[in-house]
Amino acid sequence: MDWKRLAAVIFMVFGLGFAVAGCGEEENQSTQPEAAAPRLQNFVAILNIMPGGAPNFYVTGEVEVPAGNYDARLVKREAETADGVLALDLEMEQTDEMGTQALQWRLVRYDEAASTDEKPPYTEAEIYYEGALIERIPNVTVAQ
Repeated sequence: MDWKRLAAVIFMVFGLGFAVAGCGEEENQSTQPEAAAPRLQNFVAILNIMPGGAPNFYVTGEVEVPAGNYDARLVKREAETADGVLALDLEMEQTDEMGTQALQWRLVRYDEAASTDEKPPYTEAEIYYEGALIERIPNVTVAQ
């Protein structure tokens, strides 16, 4: 193969690659894989009716966030579920702060007031992320 043909092949391969990469519209229309649900650990649901404080019901655990500048929180879900089931949405958002690129665990907690009864207001809790159920807490612990 002579130099002219080799140069033409190289130009076509690299030149075409740069031309395709430079097309902003095509690049923006690429399909991104759906983000996987975050990993969760150590989740519990507790009815706290110990003396000396206001009774409360809470769900707490740890969520793995994709970087150091992400916050996570549990929010009561608007959609109805079965009676006795507390449904929570896990929300994560990137903050404007600087952060590491390493995965990190964040403690999350949802609280609500409870009565002084020894019966929990819920029999179990469910955690949803982007509409999908990702965690079920089947037992409620009563701290008295």
